[in-house]
Amino acid sequence: MKLNYRDKIIAAILIAVAILLMGFFALIKPKNKELKADKASLSDVQKTKKDIEAKINQIPSLKEQILNIYNDTNALTANFVPVSDVQNPVVIDKYMQKFAEETKVKLNSVELAESKLSPISYYYNSIKDNDADLRNAADVNGSLAEAMNARMAESIAVEQRAKESILQTQYGISITGTKKNVFDYLEALKKFDKSVVINQVSISDYSFGQEKAKAANVTLPESKEGEEVTVDAGGQKISNTSDVRIAITLYSVYEMAKPDVDTVPSN
Repeated sequence: MKLNYRDKIIAAILIAVAILLMGFFALIKPKNKELKADKASLSDVQKTKKDIEAKINQIPSLKEQILNIYNDTNALTANFVPVSDVQNPVVIDKYMQKFAEETKVKLNSVELAESKLSPISYYYNSIKDNDADLRNAADVNGSLAEAMNARMAESIAVEQRAKESILQTQYGISITGTKKNVFDYLEALKKFDKSVVINQVSISDYSFGQEKAKAANVTLPESKEGEEVTVDAGGQKISNTSDVRIAITLYSVYEMAKPDVDTVPSN
């Protein structure tokens, strides 16, 4: 069959359209799908980027919070003797010798006992409900019971709280001095800027020589300024001093290492 010029033109146009459609389906349409997928991936990446930027923006405040906790912890632990010090008798000797020099007593010895981890009891006012029956008889509207429960709430909460443990070390201190100077030494221990408890004080001569002087019929002058006075009683020397044994407990914690907030750990 012979095609005329018009038919040839129409056939050429149809062939061109067919080629364009084939090119669209073969090339353009897959690329369009790929472009849509890339846009979706870009959206996910941008969202991830925003999340990462938000976390990065939180880092300065997080650093500040960590350092604040570190500083607050150090402020609390400053009240305790460092573990490295409490287990070193030389360091404790220096503390006690300093107090002895300041108060003019003679430090004879400092004996170290073994350190041990012990729980700390909370200091609180424990309320006992001793008149429950009498109160219940008068409590016609429940107001007395409500008031009592409110009073006991804090005491019960503290009593049920878990106890923390701390390292405790006991020391036996032997000193010799006049009454004033011994009491000054005890006062210095009380004012020690570390956590310390004076457990026991044993004074060998509570009269600081007065009873011995009285028995020997001699007068031992008072020593208001703490100076040492000695009298002779038939060849026996009597002084206004006494040997004193003091048992104390020091409380210790480990010093917290400063956190490294600038180094990013590698995976």
